[in-house]
Amino acid sequence: MRLPNLANAVIPQQTTRDLPLISALSDTVPPAAVPPSVAAYFSSTVAVGSGPSNSIVVCDIIGTAGGFVSAGAMANTISNLANVNVVALTSTYSTMANVVDGVYGDPVAGPVIIPSGPYANTYIDAEDAFANALIPGAQSQITTAISSYPSETGNLNTNWTNMATQLSLEKSLQAQAGINYANLQPNSTTSMYGFIFGLPSYGRDNQVGGVAQLVESVADYTNFTGQAVIACMREGHNQPYLQGIGIATNGPIPADPNPPPPTANLIPSTYTAQQAANIVVV
Repeated sequence: MRLPNLANAVIPQQTTRDLPLISALSDTVPPAAVPPSVAAYFSSTVAVGSGPSNSIVVCDIIGTAGGFVSAGAMANTISNLANVNVVALTSTYSTMANVVDGVYGDPVAGPVIIPSGPYANTYIDAEDAFANALIPGAQSQITTAISSYPSETGNLNTNWTNMATQLSLEKSLQAQAGINYANLQPNSTTSMYGFIFGLPSYGRDNQVGGVAQLVESVADYTNFTGQAVIACMREGHNQPYLQGIGIATNGPIPADPNPPPPTANLIPSTYTAQQAANIVVV
């Protein structure tokens, strides 16, 4: 930078004169861009996502549709459950379902008669069966499972907590973004083509939780359409590198069709020489 250029840029600069609260920010060590209270506000209300510095990425808003968080959590749940003996607990839940479904008698009017198993008895109604037998039995079995399988049950709780947290975050962010699924227009041609033309740029958003990850997670790899979606995103990822060294990435599609379309038969818009002569005012 040449000094005259620097001078021309500095001389017209405006300062923070008569703005003492703003000027005071430069007196802190280190100097602050904004007051701590402002930073704390944005940290607590905006920096709630899973991206860098807790920034919000698209999967924080609609990620469950593509299995963001839930897919891994469910896989871990299945893996952990395979190592836990839940035979007794499963039997209890099955008995609960049968009581509600009226297998053992009218659940409301009663009586409810469970003929066999650990809960065999006659109960006034379903509420009596749940309160005095089934719920205490399930609680006891859960306590036993936690004691016998501390690692697995801890992982299960973590998985379900993560899924619940993701759903809660999505609900909050969707409300802030004004997304109302009830008002979305199905089969919108405008939205469909907007999505298609946006695929190359989506491919460049390849951070964890970004648009590329979401689109890949919902695309069907088994058919041409799904594979074409992924190919378009990869094209968008490749384009900047190729364009950076001068390689064109678009085919030479002519602006005008060849052959040209037929001309419409419109009313005359010009005069013949004789017609023009006839209307000349002398």
